[in-house]
Amino acid sequence: MGEQVFNMADDNLEQHIVTLFEKLECMRRDGRGGETGACGRVPARLELRSLGLWKAVVAECAASFLYVFIVCGAAGGAGVGASASAVLMATALASGCAIATLTLCFVNISGAHINPAVSAALCVRRKVSPLRAALYIAAQCGGAIAGAAAIYGPRHDAHYVYAPTSASACEGDRISTFLCIVSIVTWPTA
Repeated sequence: MGEQVFNMADDNLEQHIVTLFEKLECMRRDGRGGETGACGRVPARLELRSLGLWKAVVAECAASFLYVFIVCGAAGGAGVGASASAVLMATALASGCAIATLTLCFVNISGAHINPAVSAALCVRRKVSPLRAALYIAAQCGGAIAGAAAIYGPRHDAHYVYAPTSASACEGDRISTFLCIVSIVTWPTA
């Protein structure tokens, strides 16, 4: 390949660089270069009808379910006859690995907020619409409650101590397998 020669005066080059950065800043502010800004928002009536919104809400629910399911399962499974440091280590490792994996799985679908505090913060910063944030928060809370219920199950006695059984482990395997298949099917192919 031949060498390209760039002949331009130094003062003119600086002006072009400044102009380029100004245009990039305008594009970012207008929302054409990534996430939509406040100017490029879709009306709530149209957003409710979009399939992308409902895919994102289901993805947030599934991500919250899986996160709580994995972390509570690790804490409960390691807690049977283990020391406090072993329980903390198992919970910390499960939490870190789960959040990294879930973020990779769901970031292209919904942004992988997983936590209602993240959704609320992004709503305040106007990165997501209030409607989308409210639906995300409802889905995340529902998914987290369902994840805890799937691990601990409906118990009527107040002094229940978690002791996993083969039935709850089998049910957990079925749920996690189903949700992994759903995330693989919904993975975007670009």
